[in-house]
Amino acid sequence: MSALTIGTNPRARHAFGRLVVSEARIARRRPTGVAVALGVPLVLLVIFGCIPATTRPEAALGGISFFNLYVPSLLLFGLIAVGLAVLPQQLAGYRQQGVLRRMSTTPAPPSWLLAAQMTVNMALAAAGIVLLLGLGAGVFGLALPHTAGEWLIALLTLVLTAGATLGLGLCVAAVAGTPQVANALTIVLFYPMAFFSGLYVPIQEIHSTVISDLAKVLPTGAGFTALHAAFSGQSPGLRPLLVLAAWAIGASVAAVRLFRWE
Repeated sequence: MSALTIGTNPRARHAFGRLVVSEARIARRRPTGVAVALGVPLVLLVIFGCIPATTRPEAALGGISFFNLYVPSLLLFGLIAVGLAVLPQQLAGYRQQGVLRRMSTTPAPPSWLLAAQMTVNMALAAAGIVLLLGLGAGVFGLALPHTAGEWLIALLTLVLTAGATLGLGLCVAAVAGTPQVANALTIVLFYPMAFFSGLYVPIQEIHSTVISDLAKVLPTGAGFTALHAAFSGQSPGLRPLLVLAAWAIGASVAAVRLFRWE
């Protein structure tokens, strides 16, 4: 049953809604992923926000504070955590338990389960972003984008980065037979993605042509470039957005082709 059918069929909408609620309840009973996706960025935000030196403008950083430079990295980290630390393990667990196979024998299309998982994880990512921005601006003086254009760039960047990270997570889930295999594969992706998001050290501070070139073509590097520009009142140009769109589309197509229900 297609998404169009769900939208026009009240019974299908109701059934899909119940599936989403069920997946949300399951996610609540397994708080580890939620703690990583929401708790870790929030704790880091509070720690850096409470250090006066990080909230003062720095000439070396173009007149912005380290705190303002770091928040885009925390936003990206939340998306990485949702896409790579939450989604693959859940779907790999379903495959190991035979849930995916049983879904293929029910009237509900198996694709509904993937759609429900994506819905729950997108909601989790959105909640984390709102929490970080609200707390950062309301308590620690985070400078948010000022104009509608800057907000549009920031929102588009977050959506495309979410698409890229969730797509990569689906690729892992597509081939992982167990949560243990999924965890091993996500580790290979998670730490490099976090590094190029600027979580460990601002990419601008690394004077390496190789690192700089990689940052331009990897999703979190492109995401950081675009978000940093939006929060600094600058234009990122089209390149980072096109890189993000290519990753989001490419990873999603690869996941669809690779995904197995057995």
